[in-house]
Amino acid sequence: MLSECTGKYSLVVQGGGQKGAFAAGVLDTFIAANYDPFSLYIGTSAGALNVSSFVTKQPGLGLDFIINYTTKNRFFDFHRLMHKQQAAMDLDWAFQFVHSGEFPLDIKKGAKNLGSDKQALACVTHVEEMKDYYFPIFSEQWYDVLRATCAIPMLYHQEIEIDGAKWVDGGVTATIPVQEAYRRGACNIVAITTETMIGETQKPHFSLSSENLDKIKLDLSRGIEPYIQRFSSRSATAAPHKTSQARSKAKQISEQFLARVNQLQAQHHFPKLDSIPKNWLPDTEKLSEMLAHQSQKMNFKAHTPRTVEMLFNHYMNHSAISGFMNKPPEGVNLWEITPRKPLSCSGLMSHKDDIFADYESGVLAGKEFLCKVNHSK
Repeated sequence: MLSECTGKYSLVVQGGGQKGAFAAGVLDTFIAANYDPFSLYIGTSAGALNVSSFVTKQPGLGLDFIINYTTKNRFFDFHRLMHKQQAAMDLDWAFQFVHSGEFPLDIKKGAKNLGSDKQALACVTHVEEMKDYYFPIFSEQWYDVLRATCAIPMLYHQEIEIDGAKWVDGGVTATIPVQEAYRRGACNIVAITTETMIGETQKPHFSLSSENLDKIKLDLSRGIEPYIQRFSSRSATAAPHKTSQARSKAKQISEQFLARVNQLQAQHHFPKLDSIPKNWLPDTEKLSEMLAHQSQKMNFKAHTPRTVEMLFNHYMNHSAISGFMNKPPEGVNLWEITPRKPLSCSGLMSHKDDIFADYESGVLAGKEFLCKVNHSK
């Protein structure tokens, strides 16, 4: 990775769905303090939306979107996963409010604030190449760019087409795009993350072997059950007579995916990876959501599907990013703003109280960072 280091500052913001409330709190604090030394802004998924509202200097927009729209059943409904041809996530419905709701994103102001010297980019994944690309946010294509960076595979009903190619969630290939900031010449990088990356003990790696796939299957079996419990409890509240049927269907879905892992194990059709981190598995809820929709769409007797490859890729890239952040290239200054304790939110289906608590944690983290900046002057 080569870069001609410059003195410019870059802001990099991780996504994470509703966990983005933390970054929203940090950036609203920056706006209040008039702190913006950056000339390059890069965000992935929800991080791109937070970057957008920071550039436009619209405090509260990120939190408003997460707490008032992503918590609605219209935005995400697990029940829709139980029916073929229905997507669980309705990005189109949610993003209409970003476009023309009560609190719309001010695209013209954002472009004006950037001028000709600054860039604000959203990370997206090229479906065929399985590679991260970076599109300008404040352009004529802004609506499709923001939808693309948030289009979680298997949850949203389609891949987003831009310039003749198909794109999905940038988190598949770059959860925290610090490496891209460096590639673009930034040697002073501020990264807002949803969990600590810098200073953590590097986790050992292991090869993809038959023994380790057995471990993955066991972890999946244990991990999916709590989500089924939560889903079923909600089903019971809404329609008690459907609870047993819903639990049975959800378990069937998880068993289908485990059968697919068995097939991979037998046929040795592993993704082309030397190793994967032991903590490669996603949080229980997001994994369950992805697998559920996947089971409706794919033929489990086929060769390794692109969607499974995306799943592996999504969690493999996190390890490479961790290595970069803990041992950045010579001359690179990298500051991480991260929660002091695990966030209360999950990626989806979080309670509003938890979202607001994470936002407040972000406000506190932003203030602490600014204090350090002021003391270093």
